[in-house]
Amino acid sequence: MSQDSIFREYYSQPTFIDRLEQYDDEGIDVIIPVINTNELWERNLHSFYREIPINRLLIGDGGCTDETIKIVEQFPRVEIIDQSEYETQGYCIKELIEHVETEIFVYLHADVFLPEGWFDEMYQYRDDLDWYECYRRHTVLAEYPNERQNNATRAYSGSQMGRKETFDKFIDDIDDDFLQRNEDIVFAELVKEHGEYDRIDDTFHYHQVMERQDPESSFGEDEPQITSVSIEKESAPEWERKVAEMQWKGIVRYTSPKPYLINTVEGSIVQLMKIGAFDEDEFTSFVQEENPQWEDHINIQKLYIRSKIRSSTQTVKDNAWGALKMIYDRL
Repeated sequence: MSQDSIFREYYSQPTFIDRLEQYDDEGIDVIIPVINTNELWERNLHSFYREIPINRLLIGDGGCTDETIKIVEQFPRVEIIDQSEYETQGYCIKELIEHVETEIFVYLHADVFLPEGWFDEMYQYRDDLDWYECYRRHTVLAEYPNERQNNATRAYSGSQMGRKETFDKFIDDIDDDFLQRNEDIVFAELVKEHGEYDRIDDTFHYHQVMERQDPESSFGEDEPQITSVSIEKESAPEWERKVAEMQWKGIVRYTSPKPYLINTVEGSIVQLMKIGAFDEDEFTSFVQEENPQWEDHINIQKLYIRSKIRSSTQTVKDNAWGALKMIYDRL
């Protein structure tokens, strides 16, 4: 990690800084809707107060069952608004905005940490724009079993234990040549030839996926940096149905069709088709009643084909893609 590692900031003990005490102008209202938060919630709040001259922190409590409200109540100028009976985050935000009393306000998510200088950079655009945002950097902190590696035949190093006597049978044959990021495989195979190897399931280790402090030291040259992380979640059809359905309905009802919005709606419909939860008649009726300008922008037949392709095995995809693509292109 570099000296300014965000993870070091996450888990340091901060000194509370209240920007409002140092700010010459009026403060700014901040709104945050919450339904439970993560373990960095308190640390994130410290970053909010350090960066923003908070006039009032308006918290929309959507029904928290953890320590979220107890933690935020330790901070100054907090107002809690009970939103536990509402169904959607959008309506919660609407009500929070109605409670705002300052000309400029800030809307934050609970799982956001603000870096130093955030407010000063953002505030300078207040006279030029009516609503604006900044770019994001993801930090991934998630514990999960790597089932692919756990079920693989090959060895994966990280925490291993063994008998030196077995290694003595072949260790002299190891040269300083090609054992780099494959030593776990080779050692396991050599042990199998001279002794007993297995994987136990009584315990585990935590394996960290992070940038190195000095990437050059790992292999004599700069190690590539992480550019993205793919997250897969457990299958939860009812949750997926509700999320996908609300997504397409919200976009169709409140917006005019644009290419990126059309893609988003199509993605939600394909997701519903994959889990067998798409109702074409309901979709048609909804569009006609809520926003008819969307009628000619969604090709349901194409989306059915897309859903079949995405849910097929790789073998089926390879065998059927040519025929399906011909049909798809003609629609």
